[in-house]
Amino acid sequence: MVKGNGTKSRHKAHGCNIEQLRQLPCLSQIRDEDLEDIGRKSFLKKYCKNDFIFLASDEVKFFFIVESGSVKLYKNSEEGREIVIKIMGMGEHFCCAPIYADNKNMVNAVALEDTTVFAIPADDFTSMLHSGLSEFGVKMLRTLCMRVKHLSSIVENITFKDVEKRVLMAIMNLAELKSPGTDTVPLTLTHQEIASMTGTVREVVSRTMSKLRRCGILSHGNQREFILNRRIAAEYLKH
Repeated sequence: MVKGNGTKSRHKAHGCNIEQLRQLPCLSQIRDEDLEDIGRKSFLKKYCKNDFIFLASDEVKFFFIVESGSVKLYKNSEEGREIVIKIMGMGEHFCCAPIYADNKNMVNAVALEDTTVFAIPADDFTSMLHSGLSEFGVKMLRTLCMRVKHLSSIVENITFKDVEKRVLMAIMNLAELKSPGTDTVPLTLTHQEIASMTGTVREVVSRTMSKLRRCGILSHGNQREFILNRRIAAEYLKH
């Protein structure tokens, strides 16, 4: 079994012709000169069934397009539970979002059958995109990719973490946005708003908030405000 970022795949064939690329739905409307550029910078990588293409948190090396076969994108919990994010089929592409987020893969990728992908080195991929986008377009793309990462973390938290941890992590994320690096952060949120953010109900959030107050993680502020102690919260999440 091949693990890691996919650099040890069974075969490589450098350079792909326009006709190969034109057959892919995601590239069917691209101009010939752009396809030629993609063809020069991409190559075919072949994986056997159950080969890993990359693992979550690996540095992103390539942008991938499935030429044949299928690829499972999934996440694992610390206990080994699995959630499938998507099965990628012929012509579908992946790895754009992490390139523009923090350059770390968000999921694991494994070949479900003998599979061939077009691989474009990440640096070449971003260069090609930037050549056709304005500075504003690049910023918008980066923002959208960060939102994809955020949504991915929400799916992971709702699937794998208990309600108490989901609530605390949601509060900590909001505190980081409001006041990065500050140890104690005042926040104003209703229990219903927190419930909507964490996929639970208000009554459960109320019980959770009471417990977090007893643990010293939260304290009362002014009116509907509460104060988060991020240092104690971080210690609490380790257990």
